[in-house]
Amino acid sequence: MTSHRILNIATPLMALLIMTMAWSCTADTTYHKYVAVGEEGWSAHDTLVFDIDTLRTNGNFTTYVCLRAKPDFPYRFLSMIVEQTCMPSGNKERKTVRCEVVNSDGVMAGVGITYHTYEVPVFTGTHRPGEHIKVAIKHNMTREYMPGLMDVGVKLKVATK
Repeated sequence: MTSHRILNIATPLMALLIMTMAWSCTADTTYHKYVAVGEEGWSAHDTLVFDIDTLRTNGNFTTYVCLRAKPDFPYRFLSMIVEQTCMPSGNKERKTVRCEVVNSDGVMAGVGITYHTYEVPVFTGTHRPGEHIKVAIKHNMTREYMPGLMDVGVKLKVATK
């Protein structure tokens, strides 16, 4: 087979792959971003802040805390303090969230092979166009550095009924 023929076969396959990736993003997700934590782990002194820029639509949304953990995560649960501030109203909510990382059988509870992902719903509420949301997250564990975590993130998604 000549290189020209391989290119003719590969081009449509690449286009199909790109279209599949674009369609895999759900329309009900408004914001989704991760921040990498350091190699030594997530420090108790590090508050991770996510700024969700101006919302374009009105509706009920759920804010999720998202994690990516490695199999060497040392605890069953991760406790976090999550604070959400909406502007310009100034409405502020704060919750302590507990995420089960390893189930009672000692198996990672998330989805994945090399690392495991977790999405924990935290806040659900009505937001209006023009609102700006700030979400701040810090871990609430006694250990200063929390090893075994790769990334921490936030997802804002249209709430299901």
